[in-house]
Amino acid sequence: MECRRLLNFLLPLMLGISGTWLLPISHLELMEFDSRFLAQVLLNVNASVEPCEDFYGYACGNWSANYEDTQSYLDMPGYMDYKYNKQLLNALESHCQQGGIYELLWAYYVSCRDLAQPALNELLHLLEPQLDLEWPIFRSNHSEQWRNETRFDWLATLAKLRVYGLNGVFIKQDVNVRRGNGSHYVLLLAPQLADEEPLGEQEVQDLYAAFGLDESLAKNLTDKLMQLEWRLGNLTLQESPQSTDSLTEWTFAELQQRLPQINWRHYLLELLDADVADAVQLVQVTALNASYLEQLQLILADSSNETICYYLMFKLLYAFNEELPPTGSNETRSTACVLQLRGHMPLAMNYLYEQHYYSERRAATDAALQKLQQRLSKEFERLINENHLQLNALELSYVLEELHSLRLKIGNMPPGLTMSQLMAYYKDLQLQHNDFYGNKLQLLRFYQRLDQQLLANQPGMWPAHEYYQQDAVVARSSSPGKIFQNAVLLQHGYLQLPLYDARLSDLLQHAQLGFILAHELQHAFDLFHIVYDGRGNYNLTGLALLQHFANFISCYTERNAQQQLLLSESMSDIVGLRLAFASYFNAVPPTDRPPVGNYTQQQLFFINSVQFLCANMQEITGMSVTQDAEHGLHNERVNRNWPHHEQFANAFNCAAGQAMHQADKCRLW
Repeated sequence: MECRRLLNFLLPLMLGISGTWLLPISHLELMEFDSRFLAQVLLNVNASVEPCEDFYGYACGNWSANYEDTQSYLDMPGYMDYKYNKQLLNALESHCQQGGIYELLWAYYVSCRDLAQPALNELLHLLEPQLDLEWPIFRSNHSEQWRNETRFDWLATLAKLRVYGLNGVFIKQDVNVRRGNGSHYVLLLAPQLADEEPLGEQEVQDLYAAFGLDESLAKNLTDKLMQLEWRLGNLTLQESPQSTDSLTEWTFAELQQRLPQINWRHYLLELLDADVADAVQLVQVTALNASYLEQLQLILADSSNETICYYLMFKLLYAFNEELPPTGSNETRSTACVLQLRGHMPLAMNYLYEQHYYSERRAATDAALQKLQQRLSKEFERLINENHLQLNALELSYVLEELHSLRLKIGNMPPGLTMSQLMAYYKDLQLQHNDFYGNKLQLLRFYQRLDQQLLANQPGMWPAHEYYQQDAVVARSSSPGKIFQNAVLLQHGYLQLPLYDARLSDLLQHAQLGFILAHELQHAFDLFHIVYDGRGNYNLTGLALLQHFANFISCYTERNAQQQLLLSESMSDIVGLRLAFASYFNAVPPTDRPPVGNYTQQQLFFINSVQFLCANMQEITGMSVTQDAEHGLHNERVNRNWPHHEQFANAFNCAAGQAMHQADKCRLW
């Protein structure tokens, strides 16, 4: 679809729920709105499933029949992103002639959408001047020595490629905050991770052949490359992962003295702009030691410079492969290009949505969400003061201070953002309608430079609490999250039907988005975040608090042998569900809880609370990768955690012996 002017419209909401955001003015209209919303929710219920045996199958069993476009999404979060992407595309197509930020966004989108035949070699060619080398794969005569063989600087090449997003090869490098000062950024260095995606032997050989090498040469080069990959893999397996507690903080001089195997000054000057490199005075190091670097040097010394360069090239190709638009239908390509823009230019895309969708409902929606957050926080404060964990006065004060300083950030953009501010932010970009590969490298470099600029520890255009700079992968998702600046970030994509509307009754708001907010609120107090205080500083009081979680962990893991990451998510589910439930029902007398049709209000609460997790589980479980490392599969997550709520079994009359009846309910706070 070419750039055109359209009337701005919201996507039609499912099953007759109006797409307009003009607030109803009568109580009757509000009741009708609730009824239509509940009708949609209850269509997802599979009444043939016994809720006390498989609550997820009961509450979400018919979801797939109502959301049939499995080519575009497999679960409700996927549907919300699908809908959000469609809205962004509509806004972009409708306003692309307005100039300014619209022109920049449109240029990248068109270059992505109209790319005839995605080819990774084009990206490699464009990088050659930046790297000051010729990739060995492109030399005209492979029987002759590679021209860079005697003057190849792998460390400088690695640093330059990091600017385009390559990370975790030989050395992993990130920007992190100081443990004792959460507002100060430092460089974090670590060894290559053992779980980095390995090169596949047949895939590498096929790629060599695709570049035009004959079978014999392709096999010979593949053998050399795989030998290097095998030795590096063995080296990384020797390095045991270390926790946050093991972070070592050194001055730059100490780094060079303790790990002299690498010329760190040379690395930083290739990696960072000169002014930023000069500003790096402190670094954090985890698991990176002299033994690892000495063995790395020995391994690389046993390989030719050509093989090392090929290794970096293939690692880069693996990373770049995720950056190419997919082949397929026009809709698939268009959606993928919008998704890429969300990752590369999140602030601009958030501005686009704000201007053309959210601004007209911001006042009512923000007020309703802040009110909801306040109720959840008040309920959590009540639980804290009950002191089930038997905290001492210092620990109680620590937790309450963290709670009181926790903010709800609605939409990730500075308040009052203007077009001129936005253009100043993106002033270095020169995106072209017909240069996808050049655009891609510009945006990759732009993002990495923004990230690395934090190391200068100078004020940016906006303070971190006004605009939170996210990883590109995270920015492409609408899922809410707890961010380090002690805030819950609620993205625009979830703030619409079929998940949320400010016109919904308190019951329905608490049950679904209220639970989501309460879950994220709890992450401020989970196994990872509790050690950081309300200012983002590592705190020994928070570390001491972990001992009070022992009874809950013992209770929960007795039946569920979970990894720590999954345990934190389960804790947030269990406590979050309790907060959302209590913040509504504690404020509503039993006499004011009339049933709705065949359902009690408590039953409706629990049914609605899982709707954002509804999915086509048959498709998901049939995929090669089925495990969400943080949360677990949707159905297992719900059936594992919801029975721990003290009112769940009562609401559905679940008896002892049934799967959803939890005799020993695990309580944290």
